[in-house]
Amino acid sequence: MRPWYAGVFALVLALFAFTSADPDLWGHVRFGLDFLDTWALPSVDPYSFTQDRPWINHEWLSEAMMAAAYRGAGAPGLALLKAVLTLAVFVWIWRALRGARTGARLAVATVVWFGTVHITSSIRPQVWTFLCLAVLWQILMEHSARRRIWLPMLFVFWVNVHGGWIVGLGVLGVWAAVQAIIEPRAIRGWAVVCLACAAATLCNPYGWDLWRFMAETVRPTREIDEWGALWGTPLINWIPWFAAVGGMLVAVRHRTPNRAAITAVLAMLAYGAATVMRIESLFIESAAFALAPTVRHWWPARPVANSLPPRRVPTAAAVLLLSMPLAAAVWIGRASLGCVAMVNPALPERTPARWLAAGEPGRLVTAFGWGQYAIWHLGPRLRVSMDGRRETIYSAARLAQHDAILAGSTAGLVALAEWRAEYVWLPATSRTTKEWLRDHGYRVDVETPQSFVAVRGDLPLLLAPTDDVQAEEGHARCFPD
Repeated sequence: MRPWYAGVFALVLALFAFTSADPDLWGHVRFGLDFLDTWALPSVDPYSFTQDRPWINHEWLSEAMMAAAYRGAGAPGLALLKAVLTLAVFVWIWRALRGARTGARLAVATVVWFGTVHITSSIRPQVWTFLCLAVLWQILMEHSARRRIWLPMLFVFWVNVHGGWIVGLGVLGVWAAVQAIIEPRAIRGWAVVCLACAAATLCNPYGWDLWRFMAETVRPTREIDEWGALWGTPLINWIPWFAAVGGMLVAVRHRTPNRAAITAVLAMLAYGAATVMRIESLFIESAAFALAPTVRHWWPARPVANSLPPRRVPTAAAVLLLSMPLAAAVWIGRASLGCVAMVNPALPERTPARWLAAGEPGRLVTAFGWGQYAIWHLGPRLRVSMDGRRETIYSAARLAQHDAILAGSTAGLVALAEWRAEYVWLPATSRTTKEWLRDHGYRVDVETPQSFVAVRGDLPLLLAPTDDVQAEEGHARCFPD
């Protein structure tokens, strides 16, 4: 390997280390730390007082790895873990495009980066699906029966890190069906592989219950932005989708091995991505692997004249070529590894949590996107009413109840009257709920432009912490602040 490649590799790794905090990050790391401490997966959650479904933690293994990275190196460990997983996928894509022009390879990598930023910009269990899908495509594109024996082991890992294994089974199933139609003699082999991979997904702490859970929760009608239709998002999100679909249409004309299987799988993912925005990143990633032969065909690397002797790079030039990207990597890495940035506008401000930390133990009614932040800073001393696990531990009726609380409608106010929770921390937009609380035995002890904290009247007044940092709210915030 040329010496300056190491510098470029380090520079790209530093760039991939830029990480933002997803609203569920606090919960993922907390639950992973709990697992590392107890080596157990409880069905009864210690952090919620409204749980009405058994807790099936289908992401326990990725959470454990995130917790190990955090315990070993703090927030920089999380950023580095995400960078390594993401870079591994892009290295595989780059290798899959060997034989194509460098410009074409860079263009594909750029489209993949742009089209998968929803996954790669933050550290969450979806990153493991990003990795596992790359491994699946590596094996399928090699068209080697010997390599396919590793697929069940891949799904044993995949089923324990993230629910995206369902997409993986869909890719494998469509691929196998098309290949079996084209080559009937291979039906038995593909059937064995598919059945073994499906059986491998039962190798999880919950067995059949995980299948039942996924069947109940994985649906395009979930009231989450990422589960909405792609056409309901800004047009800029469509650019990678159109690029991948265009590449798929070009590939149909190019006679390459596995052309029918590639077209069928990509067509399935293209439709899925248009219907569920979250699948777009997986469609773009899949297109990069599946269309690599077409890219090599249309943009082959220019041949190098064999008669010319290899040019020797002077030592000073080699050192310079190595040191420049390494220096840039160090400079960029100081920023990218130094902070998992809290840039999501849905994340709560820190001041109310600091006031609540000084209060009495009890129950906290809060918003969906703030629940896991509250779990990290206040749990289990304060148990929350809702958090990002949604259908994992809360029924549809419970979700509707919390929507009603935020809206201040009758069903939500009835729930608040029944619970009589010690604390209520809601967005400032829940004005009707705030007025109802004031009229029904609560007082508002903390109020900011973003939120308010109502305290039951029989509890002591919340006091400002001695090291209150409200004046610093405008400064950059980093996980787990």
